[in-house]
Amino acid sequence: MRDTFPIVFTQRRILPVAVVFAAAGVGFAGVWWVRLVCGGFALLAGGLAVWQRRARPSVVIDGDGYAVEEYGKEKLRVAWRDVVQVRADAAEHACYVDCGDATRNLLVPPIRGYGFHFERARELYARILDAVPDKVELVPRLDAQPTPPAAKA
Repeated sequence: MRDTFPIVFTQRRILPVAVVFAAAGVGFAGVWWVRLVCGGFALLAGGLAVWQRRARPSVVIDGDGYAVEEYGKEKLRVAWRDVVQVRADAAEHACYVDCGDATRNLLVPPIRGYGFHFERARELYARILDAVPDKVELVPRLDAQPTPPAAKA
């Protein structure tokens, strides 16, 4: 089964607010050049909002592993067999998937404190833990120090 989990940027609500304020500037400004600047900014911010929505990266989970897609094209892929360890915080439904290559690792962040999260993050968390149950280490917090391998035994 293939599931897609789009990334949601916390700041996504700022651009529409900027468009509203810029449009108000167009309506209330008394000087023509201020109206022109506000109108240009409104068009720019509106265009950025559309672009951000279309370019939004997603994590795709399937039976083989996970992938990151952007503009509907796969940017990277990690097979489940390549996963070294998954540090999981059950209380926050957050996890860090370590595949041995920092550029391909995956973070499903805690609910608060990060500038992004994933749509249906709890489901994403569950899918990852179900895929590699033998590599999961439950931790009280993701930012806690990992347990050394000799102390685990």
